[in-house]
Amino acid sequence: MQTNIEISRAFMETPDGVMSIHQLSRRLKLPYGTAYNRIHILHEQGIVQMLAQGKAKLCALNPENPMTACLLALGSAQLTEHFIRENPDSGKLLKTIKTNLEANFAGSLVTAILLTPGQLKSIGNHIPGNAGQAEDAETGRELTLDFFYICNDSGFDEAAAENITAGLLPPGLPVKVTSMSLDCSTLLGMFTENENEAGLSAYGMLHEGLIMFGFESFYRLILEAFSRKLGR
Repeated sequence: MQTNIEISRAFMETPDGVMSIHQLSRRLKLPYGTAYNRIHILHEQGIVQMLAQGKAKLCALNPENPMTACLLALGSAQLTEHFIRENPDSGKLLKTIKTNLEANFAGSLVTAILLTPGQLKSIGNHIPGNAGQAEDAETGRELTLDFFYICNDSGFDEAAAENITAGLLPPGLPVKVTSMSLDCSTLLGMFTENENEAGLSAYGMLHEGLIMFGFESFYRLILEAFSRKLGR
């Protein structure tokens, strides 16, 4: 299963989302036989589409199979859980923020992403006995928690979300909370914007973040925007 997750993420980290089995093998440092077998299994499951091109076979994720988004979501959830395990103080704070966002905006918030997990880690490191010194050791600047929210067309109060999150931070920490929210259709339009590769830039920014909830919804949107049908 873990290899399948890594394969799916590899496609999402490739500029055009298309690779041959040889390219995938090199990218993931897998024996060619392993990559070949795994790709064919994923193809049989309908998660990967394949197109013969000479002796090679081009491969891409199949956005029409619901299992594709599930596999990508599982990989992303693993990254979030790894952060929580490796950073107990920051992880506890992340879970508290997540719980409060879900409770207050259950009907309007689809996906919540922390864009600055490194900053949250720094905050966690300053919590025990250093409440007045939560500054970046290298730059001396205040720390910032930047969030990106994908919401329904109406009903989400971004300012209220910022205030709720700021209220959960330990007192005395000089931390600024900022956010940006877009509804699904607007974000989809942004992702499909070709001018100056704006869509890829937007995805790159979100890809570096840490999804708190709404994993599968996020990747369904990503697949709709970027995955293409081979042979069309």
